[in-house]
Amino acid sequence: MTILTLGVAVAQALLPAAAPVSAPAAAVPDAPVQVALETQSAGANTVYQIVLTNTSALPMTTIVVQRMPDGTTGLVADGAKVDGDRVVWSAKVAPKAQTTLQSSGALPVPHASEPATACVNDAASGRLLDCAAADVVAVAGPEAPWWRRWLPFVALVAALGVLVWLGRRAWQRRAARPARETRPADEARTVREAQPEQPRREPAWWVPVGLAAVAVIVVSAVALLVFVPRMAAAVENAQGVRAHAWNGPQSEAEVGQEASDGTAHFTIYSASCTKGKATTCDVTLSIRAGDQPVQLYRTMQRLYTSDKTWVEPDPAAVLAANYGDPFTLAVPPGLERVMALRFSLPAGAQPDRLELHDGAFAGGVYLNLE
Repeated sequence: MTILTLGVAVAQALLPAAAPVSAPAAAVPDAPVQVALETQSAGANTVYQIVLTNTSALPMTTIVVQRMPDGTTGLVADGAKVDGDRVVWSAKVAPKAQTTLQSSGALPVPHASEPATACVNDAASGRLLDCAAADVVAVAGPEAPWWRRWLPFVALVAALGVLVWLGRRAWQRRAARPARETRPADEARTVREAQPEQPRREPAWWVPVGLAAVAVIVVSAVALLVFVPRMAAAVENAQGVRAHAWNGPQSEAEVGQEASDGTAHFTIYSASCTKGKATTCDVTLSIRAGDQPVQLYRTMQRLYTSDKTWVEPDPAAVLAANYGDPFTLAVPPGLERVMALRFSLPAGAQPDRLELHDGAFAGGVYLNLE
């Protein structure tokens, strides 16, 4: 990383007013429609309820996109379009009223706890309004019958019994074996003296040399196995991704699960890429501030296409997808802001990893996109 780039990052961190913006924009208002997601599971089947609340004095027409957990089958959603693992509604919400949408699906048994997400957009402008996530409870597999649970213990006891029986038989055979006839000490000594003593052979010179060479090779191999990964990590820290002013450990994010980066808490609701003449990746996420305000910068949210190359969110697409520029104002302590990001990739580039950062020297959170 060049000194000039590092200086720009430091200036951005110390001077919030210098945050890069494409054009002057109004403050991000509260979303007129809020969404809540609830799940109710019964075995493999799960029912999802999406509650839309219109807090404004005007009717709102919205587009609601629900993303199902991986492996969901048998999707049912009245009045919606099912597209792979997505369920899409066009829903109208009256002023100061609520609308409830419902869907259902089945997960294979057993399954671990899985997240589901739902986001609502303004149908007229396409701007992101709100997102929510909920977990589908884990379901264990059917309990094995009692005889199958006891079978390993029975097999272990039987094996121990066989070993004890074999040991006892060997002891009995040894006890029943007749004692060997021993010779007097003088006779044994006379027999040994009668036998000519064989000359002692000295080992060839190449034996110790060969053993020393093998020892050197083994030590060198062990040293390479131990130190080469550490050297590679050091080189990566100095020249690779970790050299881009980020400092501290990174947290791995999962869709629908909150991941923390210092005082900032990120939740990624969706990350999908479309391929055509140009590859674009759309990310919906929320940022929640802890006990201190959080100021995000567009240039520090990156989608990597390799260890050393990345793209930043498209400024015009960010303005079009959000109510104003979400990077203009800091997120107050204890509050949360939802935002949509779009990344435009160079021709032939493949998305590898999404990284979100609280500041210039924050380790950040990452989501693997491979």
